[in-house]
Amino acid sequence: MADNENKNVKGRDWTFIVYPESAPISWREILNDTHLRWVESPLHDKDINSDGEIKKAHWHILLTYDGPVNIVAVKKITDKLNAPVPQKISSAKGLVRYMIHLDNPEKFQYSRSDIKGHNGADVASYFELTATNKLMIMKDIVRYIYENEVDNYSDFLMHCIENKDDWFDVAINSNTIAINKMIDAVWQKKKK
Repeated sequence: MADNENKNVKGRDWTFIVYPESAPISWREILNDTHLRWVESPLHDKDINSDGEIKKAHWHILLTYDGPVNIVAVKKITDKLNAPVPQKISSAKGLVRYMIHLDNPEKFQYSRSDIKGHNGADVASYFELTATNKLMIMKDIVRYIYENEVDNYSDFLMHCIENKDDWFDVAINSNTIAINKMIDAVWQKKKK
């Protein structure tokens, strides 16, 4: 028996793939009826194999239990969906980021807004920034403001809304005063 099929392996977070052509039409309802939190990736229809051919279209699914369960419990669900064998995962956050290839720039970049949370799954929580991420983003923001002579906070926020979700998060939740001071300093420098 393969590791991923070991009945003794337990986990809270499991992943599997759903293929449009083999899943029942009501596959989402089947998952919703479990009352488990689950996350659905965008339809991966632009992934490419190593030989250059487009992979078969599929969705990545994250299924989250409140306590550890073994693969037998998960397979009872995935078998109803005609899905391949589920896999226990170590990082739900890593999987949700993978759903759009966020950390894999060589792969097609799917839209974060196309990730769907079901049964109370909070997609945004999987993208919360670490302190290190916030510091790196803040450095990028300061550099951008300085190099582009941004002298208006509202213009800067609109740029963030239109282009950089992480920047917008940092700008309104973490460093509003520092960013305002930087923009004010640029405005004063331009005024002289």
